[in-house]
Amino acid sequence: MSENRKIYDVTFKRMFRLSGRMLIKFVNKVFEKNFPLDSEVRFLDPGSENEENEILEKDIYFEICGERFQIEAQSYWDDMMFRLFEYAVSNPRKNYDKTDAYHAVYRMPKQAVVFLKGKSRRHNKLYIKLILPDEQEVEYSVNAVRALGYTPQELVENDLEILLPFQIIRMYNRVNGYDSYTDKKKDEFLHDFENMCRDIRNTMDSLLTDESITNDEYREMLNIIKSLKAYLYSSIDDISRKGADSMLNEKIILWDDRIKAEAKAEAKQEKNRELAEMMINCYC
Repeated sequence: MSENRKIYDVTFKRMFRLSGRMLIKFVNKVFEKNFPLDSEVRFLDPGSENEENEILEKDIYFEICGERFQIEAQSYWDDMMFRLFEYAVSNPRKNYDKTDAYHAVYRMPKQAVVFLKGKSRRHNKLYIKLILPDEQEVEYSVNAVRALGYTPQELVENDLEILLPFQIIRMYNRVNGYDSYTDKKKDEFLHDFENMCRDIRNTMDSLLTDESITNDEYREMLNIIKSLKAYLYSSIDDISRKGADSMLNEKIILWDDRIKAEAKAEAKQEKNRELAEMMINCYC
């Protein structure tokens, strides 16, 4: 797996496993379901074998209320539709039911692909046409979501806040050639980068204030953003040198300090507890 694909896969899996509530909201929106937000999410074995005994590993494969779902992350189109179909049929025994001596039913999982760099919201389906041996045709489709087709606030309004950390990708296509930009163009880039960080942080803050996410979820989302930012924009020293990312860095530093303080307080409590036990033992 290329380094490019690896960073996106890792952060995508981290985010989509972070919060059952956010994942169910995503499923309800994309698949037009109405699962209660406190429903159990049961993550399934993502691995299966194809006919060549090659291991196919799904990004996110899970079950809610007896229904199975698969969600894949992708940067661009390539052969995603073919791979999704291969994932769906690679291990039929898990979803295969024999109804009588002559009939069987194979239920495919509901699938969606999230294009992390996609911006268009015009097309929300991908299609592949299956031509059967008797020339019957079946058009198989999966849901498609373009993560950058929404502003941070629109993600929340559409119950897609699980995609919020990937907003940091928005300016990836302006990185190449930064060193050759004029001073004015560099200033425009840094201004836009600062606004992007502000929008992400303000939206996350509102989610935390509304108790739509927990403190731990907030912190992990910040860490995911930090990982993506370091990978995508590390070549531009001006971002940190001129403080274009200060809106995010302030929060990251604040939460790191908070964790250290909590850890120190817990250690002190443990030490006091051990001291109290020693004193009790001495008097006994």
